[in-house]
Amino acid sequence: MKTITVKGHEVPIIAEPDVFIAGGGPAGVGAAIQARRSGASVFLAEKLYALGGTLTSGLMSKIAVAQMTNGLPLEIIRRFDAYQGTHYENSRPEVPVDPETAKIILDEMVIRESGADVHFGTVVSGIVQENGEIQAVLLSSLDGECAVRAKYYIDCTGDGQMAYLAGADCMVEGGESYSSSPTLMFRIGNCDLEKLFQYEESHPELFEHVYTTYKRHIMDAAQCRQNIEDQIYAHMADFVKLIRARCAEYPDAFTEEEQEVLLRRGILFLSQPAPNHVLVNSTTRPQFRGDREKEVSETMAELRRHCHILFRFAKRFIPGFENAFLMDTASLLGIRESRRIRGDYVLTQEDVESFRKFDDAICSNGGGVELHSGKANSLVLHEQDGKGTYNIPYRAIIAKDFKNLLMAGRCFSASHAALSAARNISYCCALGQAAGAAAAILSLEGKTSVRELDVRKVQEITKDNI
Repeated sequence: MKTITVKGHEVPIIAEPDVFIAGGGPAGVGAAIQARRSGASVFLAEKLYALGGTLTSGLMSKIAVAQMTNGLPLEIIRRFDAYQGTHYENSRPEVPVDPETAKIILDEMVIRESGADVHFGTVVSGIVQENGEIQAVLLSSLDGECAVRAKYYIDCTGDGQMAYLAGADCMVEGGESYSSSPTLMFRIGNCDLEKLFQYEESHPELFEHVYTTYKRHIMDAAQCRQNIEDQIYAHMADFVKLIRARCAEYPDAFTEEEQEVLLRRGILFLSQPAPNHVLVNSTTRPQFRGDREKEVSETMAELRRHCHILFRFAKRFIPGFENAFLMDTASLLGIRESRRIRGDYVLTQEDVESFRKFDDAICSNGGGVELHSGKANSLVLHEQDGKGTYNIPYRAIIAKDFKNLLMAGRCFSASHAALSAARNISYCCALGQAAGAAAAILSLEGKTSVRELDVRKVQEITKDNI
């Protein structure tokens, strides 16, 4: 067996693929599928035991799919529909997804169909690199320490972990400017939504929207009822007036701190493909950076407690939830932003809001700035209202000063505000598709640098996302 010498000891090299991918979330899935379809061999390391990341383990089972995204992300959604016997594709731009369906379909597409070599329970623990060229990644798993030597490397970890260990220039908010706050998703089962809708229709004053939200998310009971019947995304949100009324009526039901938790974002129920349960997108933590293990660990425990506070309120005070139970809390924290890897180009807020186009475009989006500070009613939205689209350039997914490192997903090269507009699940998958195509083309053509790519070859592959 080949080995590589690391700090005076020999580490076995277990694989030498064309492309190594760190992270099997939406970006890693997109990168793996496309790299294999383009003819490259792929080794993918994922720290959890399922593909999909935020979509599956993070329970963010509602995908925002822009109308201009018609490549691999849409193909995956169609596979979900085919498996479930549903037609949620018609729900775009927001598509409810069952996380268990997503797990099995992603296994099918990435492992069995594409043939990518996927390793669960495996993390990147170190990098061997010289003069901006990664020579090997060190991995830690049940087998102990090993190494993989590839031609090209794609960081799809979300946190930019592989690039960080390689010494790449990483950006993270700091001081008084924190990252967008995270959310721990959870699901509530055995819900009688019709009873909730009837109560809302008879007490409209308790369901008036108070907090900032997207215009398309302001739905009355009749629209939610119809959307669920038509297999269209339904958004049951705010509940702020109801929370205030019940906490005033029953002052001993929740402590002052618990009431503050309830009122940070109110309560956001999201419909799901299977009946009688909802996804809850309400927990949040202010002043979050996301680049330290201790902070993430503390946040996970804190927000898990908040899930139970929100559930207690729903079960006691929301009609239709009297017999409900807490189905599950996510096993992965829903981090909106942590490290971003500086690329040859940094996407800016001006690029987003001027609908900038680039010659080296690899995908497009139309979403606007969406910043979460985690404080009550603090969501900052710049809705684009379908006025246009902006591109992500290839230069924003290649790591500055590195020859064979690309990145996709929320760790791509973008400013704090620009990332908030371009980090949804389908967009991360589209970025992964582009990165996988680029890495495959470069490796198979024998190129030695990410900057030698003829980007038109990637654009031909990703044209349905541009």
